[in-house]
Amino acid sequence: MIIDELASWYVFIFCKEYFDRPADPGSYIMYNNKRLTNKEYLEHWGKWVFLVHTENVREMADKLDPYVENKSIPCIKYDRKPQKFFRLEECVFCVYCDDRQRDEVWKIIESQGVKGRAWTYEREVISKWMPGGLNMERWLKYHNTSGEEAEKIRKDARMRLGQFYNNPDDPCMGWAQ
Repeated sequence: MIIDELASWYVFIFCKEYFDRPADPGSYIMYNNKRLTNKEYLEHWGKWVFLVHTENVREMADKLDPYVENKSIPCIKYDRKPQKFFRLEECVFCVYCDDRQRDEVWKIIESQGVKGRAWTYEREVISKWMPGGLNMERWLKYHNTSGEEAEKIRKDARMRLGQFYNNPDDPCMGWAQ
């Protein structure tokens, strides 16, 4: 199910069943039908990342949506348009899964004509969005954010993203993006 809310920078693809559990965010963060804890999330959860030309984004989403619906792929997120603060000319596609299933997920992506890709763990992404992290500081600079406002954003990131480290045995709820 493609979730395209205009207020969001990202477009998401979730299994329709996920929306039957609105009180349980992160219920798609599973491996072998078992919900991951925050600790397992940091150890195993990641994504295949690849670039798609803006004019082909919806076509790629339509091709991959059935694999999310049948739970071969847990979740997908992609840019509505290229991220200028990362100096990109194409849209980023992120296909999420547990690293223990990443080879099977890559075969699905490759079958749709994708050639170049990279794997990254969410723990690496979280680190980059923490205060002082590369993505956080680049984003703040791009948006001319400094002083108290920048510190407020950093504090919020530390609180939201710190949950994964502070509560390792809790079921993973993911993080708002």
